[in-house]
Amino acid sequence: MYRHSNSANGISLYTPGFIPEELREQFGNAAELVCVQVPKVYDSCLLRICLVGEQKKHKKRKKGYCDDDKEDEGIVFDPDLRVRVDCSVESIINVRVVGLVPGSFKVILKRPVPGDPDRKIITYKYQLRILYDVVFDDCTISKDNELILRRTETVGPLYCPDTDTIIRESRVDQSGTIHPSTDEDDHIIKLEIIAEILDVQIERNEGKTLDPYDDVCFAVFTVGVFNVVKCELIVQLVIPAFGFCPPPAPCAPLGEPCEVFNAQLPPAFFPPQLDDFISGPGIDC
Repeated sequence: MYRHSNSANGISLYTPGFIPEELREQFGNAAELVCVQVPKVYDSCLLRICLVGEQKKHKKRKKGYCDDDKEDEGIVFDPDLRVRVDCSVESIINVRVVGLVPGSFKVILKRPVPGDPDRKIITYKYQLRILYDVVFDDCTISKDNELILRRTETVGPLYCPDTDTIIRESRVDQSGTIHPSTDEDDHIIKLEIIAEILDVQIERNEGKTLDPYDDVCFAVFTVGVFNVVKCELIVQLVIPAFGFCPPPAPCAPLGEPCEVFNAQLPPAFFPPQLDDFISGPGIDC
C-alpha cells in the first residue's frame, strides 16, 4: 500500500500522521494513517502426513514435502509409533496429543534453490508429546503413559527473501532482567501443528520368538498430522486508524447462583433427531 513519492521532501500520499483530502473518501471515518511493525507472512504451505508405527518389514522412511504426490499415498512408517508393551495389555484408551515438547521445534537448514536465492528449502525438527492409558486383562489401568514422537520434515520451496535490515531490541521484564533479541527475530519460520490419533492396535507375537516363553507385543499407533509452515519477515505497514481503543466496559458480576440458574434455558433431555431444530425453551411444570 505504501507509495514512494517523487517529490523533493519525500512526503507520500500514504505518509503516516494524516490523511490527504483526496483519500478521505477511500478511508471513510479513519482518523489518521499509522505505521505499524508486524511479522508479515511471505509464503506458507500445508504438509499432511499419516504416520503409522513401523512394522517388522522396515520400509524406507520418507521425509515430508508440501507436494503430496512425492509421498507414497501420504503414508509414512515411523518407528517411534511402535512401542513394546506387556502382553497382558487388553487395550489402549484415551490416546491424545497434548502438544509440542517445549523447545523441540528447530529449523535445521534453510537452503536456497539454485538460480532463485529468494526461495528456500526448509528442514526442521519437532517432537510431539502423546499420552495414553493402558488397560490390562485384570481390569487394572495404567494412566498417562507417555510417548514422544520425533519428526524431521523438509518442505519447500517457500518464498523467503533475505532482508538487509537488522532489527535489534531488548526487552526488560518487571524484575529488570534484559532479554536481547536473536537472529530468528529478523527471519521467522513459524510452525503450526494439528495432530490427531487415528488408530491404536495391539500387535501380539505370542510364541513367534526363539524362546516360546518370551512373548512380544507392541502397541502400534496411527497419527494424522497437519503442519503449516510459514515464512515471516518483520515489516512496517501503513494502515488506517480510527483512534485509540476506548476503555473496556466494566466486567459484569457473576450474580447469585440461583439467579444464573433460573436465567438459563432448560437442557435438551433427549438427543436431537436429524433435521430437528430447537425453537425455544421447554414448558415449565
